[in-house]
Amino acid sequence: MKFFFIILLTVIFIVSCDGGLAPTEPGLENKTGFGGTITFIGDWDPEITQTNIVLFKDPLLSEADFNIQNLRYLSTSIPSGTTEYNYNTVDSILFGNVEAGKYAYLAVVQTKAEEISMDRKDWFVVGVYQSRESGSEPGEITIEENKFKFDVNIICDFNNPPPQPPGGE
Repeated sequence: MKFFFIILLTVIFIVSCDGGLAPTEPGLENKTGFGGTITFIGDWDPEITQTNIVLFKDPLLSEADFNIQNLRYLSTSIPSGTTEYNYNTVDSILFGNVEAGKYAYLAVVQTKAEEISMDRKDWFVVGVYQSRESGSEPGEITIEENKFKFDVNIICDFNNPPPQPPGGE
C-alpha cells in the first residue's frame, strides 16, 4: 500500500508540473524580441534622473555612432533604488521596435539630465550585455523572427562601471 501511495504522489507531481519552471513568460514565445533581468549592485547616485536600457544596431566606435538612426530600442525608465529589474522589449518600450537581426550594443545607461537627450555626454553606461562568447566585450545579440530570446541579463555594478563608449565622461 505504501509503495502504491508513493507512485500515486509521483504521478500527480509529474502531471501537475506541466512544464515545471519553464524559462518563458506566457505570450512572449512567438514574439520578436528579448528580455531578461538587470541586477544592480551598490548604491544609486541620488542625482540620477533616468535609468534606461538602450540597444544599438551598430557598435559605438565614435561619438557620432550614438545617434537616433543607430538607436533601435529605449526602455521605459527603471525606478531608482531598484536592485533587480525584469524587462522585455515587447512591454517595456519607450522608443523603437526590435526586429529580427543582429545588434551590436545593449546597455543600461543613466543620466542626470531632466529631458531625454541624444547628446552622448548626457549619458553614463552602468552595465553592458556580455554574451558568453564575448567575454568582457559587449555581446552581439541575434534576434530571430517570431522568436523571443530569454535570459539577456545585465549586471550593473555601480562600484565597477564598464568602459565608456567614445564621447562619454
